[in-house]
Amino acid sequence: MSQRMKFLRSIIESSSSASAEGSGSGSQVPDSGYKSEPTTSEEQQPKPVSHGRGRAYAMASHLGSLEAPMQNLAIRGRGAFLRSLLPKESDDPPAGAAVAEPSKTETAPPASAPSSASSGVGEDPSHEAAASADSFVLRQSSEPKEAVIRTGTSGQAVQLMSNFMELRCQSDRGIFLYTIDFQPNVDSKQARQRCLDGHQDIFGKVYTFDGRILLLPKALPLERTTIATKHPQEDTQVVMTVVFRVQQRMSDNVMIYNKLFRRIMYMLQLTEMGRKHFDPTQARIVPQHKLEIWPGFVTSVNEFEGGLMLNLDVTHRVLMQTTVYSHIKTIAQAQGVQFRDAVVKSLLGSVVLTRYNKRTYRIDDVCFDANPMSTFRYGDRDITYVEYYKQQYGIDIHDHQQPLLLNRTERRVAGQREPEEFIMCLIPEICYLTGLTDTMRRDYKVMRDIATYTRITPNQRILAMQKFCENVNNNEGARNLLASWGLELIVTPKMMPGRVLAHENITSGGGVVGSAGPTADFNRQATNNPMLEVVHIRQWMILYTQRDDKVASMFMDCVKRCSRLLGVDVAQPQMEVLPQDGTQLYVQALRTRVRPGTQIVVIIFPTARDDRYAAIKRILCTEVPIPSQVINARTLSNDKRNRSVVLKIMLQMNCKLGGSLWGVNIPLSGTMICGIDTYHEGKQRSNSVSAFVGSLDASFTHWYSRATVQERKEEFLNALCVSLEKTLQAYRRRNCELPQKIIIFRDGVSDSQMVICEQYEIPQLLAACKLVAPDYTPKITFIVVQKRIITRLFSVDRGGEGHTNAPPGTVLDHTVTRRYLYDYFLVAQTVQMGTVTPTHYIVLRDDANFAPDILQRLSYKLCYMYYNWPGSIRVPACCQYAHKLAYLIGQSVKRMPAESLNDKLYYL
Repeated sequence: MSQRMKFLRSIIESSSSASAEGSGSGSQVPDSGYKSEPTTSEEQQPKPVSHGRGRAYAMASHLGSLEAPMQNLAIRGRGAFLRSLLPKESDDPPAGAAVAEPSKTETAPPASAPSSASSGVGEDPSHEAAASADSFVLRQSSEPKEAVIRTGTSGQAVQLMSNFMELRCQSDRGIFLYTIDFQPNVDSKQARQRCLDGHQDIFGKVYTFDGRILLLPKALPLERTTIATKHPQEDTQVVMTVVFRVQQRMSDNVMIYNKLFRRIMYMLQLTEMGRKHFDPTQARIVPQHKLEIWPGFVTSVNEFEGGLMLNLDVTHRVLMQTTVYSHIKTIAQAQGVQFRDAVVKSLLGSVVLTRYNKRTYRIDDVCFDANPMSTFRYGDRDITYVEYYKQQYGIDIHDHQQPLLLNRTERRVAGQREPEEFIMCLIPEICYLTGLTDTMRRDYKVMRDIATYTRITPNQRILAMQKFCENVNNNEGARNLLASWGLELIVTPKMMPGRVLAHENITSGGGVVGSAGPTADFNRQATNNPMLEVVHIRQWMILYTQRDDKVASMFMDCVKRCSRLLGVDVAQPQMEVLPQDGTQLYVQALRTRVRPGTQIVVIIFPTARDDRYAAIKRILCTEVPIPSQVINARTLSNDKRNRSVVLKIMLQMNCKLGGSLWGVNIPLSGTMICGIDTYHEGKQRSNSVSAFVGSLDASFTHWYSRATVQERKEEFLNALCVSLEKTLQAYRRRNCELPQKIIIFRDGVSDSQMVICEQYEIPQLLAACKLVAPDYTPKITFIVVQKRIITRLFSVDRGGEGHTNAPPGTVLDHTVTRRYLYDYFLVAQTVQMGTVTPTHYIVLRDDANFAPDILQRLSYKLCYMYYNWPGSIRVPACCQYAHKLAYLIGQSVKRMPAESLNDKLYYL
């Protein structure tokens, strides 16, 4: 028997013996690397380091023991699924919960569940012995959790349409879980699958089987069924014992439905790239740039307040019509002897498409020591890459001296604790680049031409979604697949009532109050009125090269003209001129020429270079902690735009010196608002930066910012605790008291990481409050902010014929929100082209018990408080500040910034 089959068998069988014996010490550990030893004491017995299925087995082996079971096991994957099938540890389970009971005991079967069986198809003579040994039979799924419904009432009513398609479920269908034992045992999963495929008259044509666990959309007539069949590879008889375990609600296992739509995408002949599927037959060619754009779809099935729904969105993928081989030749001609480093730098991390199998690969390295004539082991002989592609795909490789592209992936192997690395070698000549290069992204014409295909209007998006649903329903295989699981896909997108919050009023200097209007844009008010809180510039420095002398003079003239309009006094700066633009010259000048008392340093770069920018920011954030403003000379080259550009620069400089630009009325007293975001470097995410931003005043215009660089993920929680502690101390120094309420907006959290926030981050933050004062217990509200979502909201015109983008302030907090979460969608920004994307807010904790209207209005108001844009943005300002800080430190500085800068927005 294979190790995986042994493990799955032991999970089910050991739970019954552990429950019967009471101590769990008599269960046999499968051959998985864990050994059972006598336990003397908690201190002497080391805790096993196990993961996934191993943790599930450890949990199962401790069931029924007199000692407390392991409470903090982080079970994942199949282990979490198997753990959910185990009986509860309490002696008296709640009514309706999954109950483990001996199958030999006669019990009335639940509604729509299979009845108890005294005989089956091909009666097994050892049925009574198997029934007495098998005591783990789950009769029904647990009681459904209570839905969380929190809706607001403020705002003007509006009719909305979303990109959610309803999936209607038949009442007699569900997910029925069975386990199958083979006697004698069949090790091969493929052989087990073939045994089941030969009895479609019993199981039907649609089911899911992983070698041990069988999922059916409809219940079998008997609770225990024995089937005699023939071994597919040997001339022997095999007896399959099919035992009913549990009936799940259709919403309990949405993974099944996501897999169904993945199969449907295959039936529709769509090409999978990552988690999205594209249609190469509808490719749009952009000949002037040698590009092609593939339209596609991304899907997600989940249970929402309105039931089971398909979240469907339209997406696009940009591909180049040139091969990687042509790209390498172009670099070789331009770079000469240094082309190898240039090739690796340009290709590292890129994604390529192999059209012969329509698969994508990430380039992790370029091997110049191998070529297509190199050999590898294929079956029982060595073969060259040229021979392989000729035999398998009929492709002729012309250049036999080109290097190979390497793709590294990690896969888990049975019997090994750590995943094993696999290396795939690719031929540049038959690989096509996907995505855009940095040069293309900087080219306005390229981006404009691509946007004509990718930025589709709401009406175009809705038509594409309806066309996809019609294709699914018109495809016989896809339609039958959904019908087999009791599902029907509705073509029309979901419509529902929403609300639009009132327009916000913006307060500028001198008491000037103006409305942001329906477009949430107040650029004219921000640039034509004095700033809310001004910091006069008495001593500052401008650093530039000799060839940019004219640009520096023009910049100074514009500053003098604009300073009166903004209400700020600007003194004559210290002018420092460099002979050349070498990075070391900038660094040396900053170390030696900055005078004591300098408020800010303005640096004019002749060209944009990331390495030079990083070196400058590293010096000015750590060694010489002074706020800085970097300007590219090209930005000031247009005389017609100089005034508006310099106005924006002066607004940024005032923020970096500790001033504030505008304000929004937020009537919350004794409250501190915080934002958290992270930056991860590289694919392995070994080094990361956590950024914590907290408000310091009642108007929420001054912020305390702290970034922490950590090398391991385990240090992240400690970094957050220290940051909160430092922020609370800064708040107390400014206000002479601690805040009574703390509202935290946590960005960068996916659905899979929600449990970590709820069970680990929030308790750690509560513990950090105790470090500030032993009796300090503030009311914490923790809100997760998700902006990388595929949800779309459209405003329905009168008559229901046309659709436009939802206006700023649109809130939707029902129907398509999560059934078991307190959440809402908010559209805060204006989109001129394409389709607007709302932001998803999930309230994980609310000690203050704020009304939904308060949190929704607060989220919307904070979107106006980002001082780098005179309008509303997608996320609250504290989240965007944390994002900017984490990105600057992680991308350029790469070390802890000086504490003296924490009370200023120096990273804008």
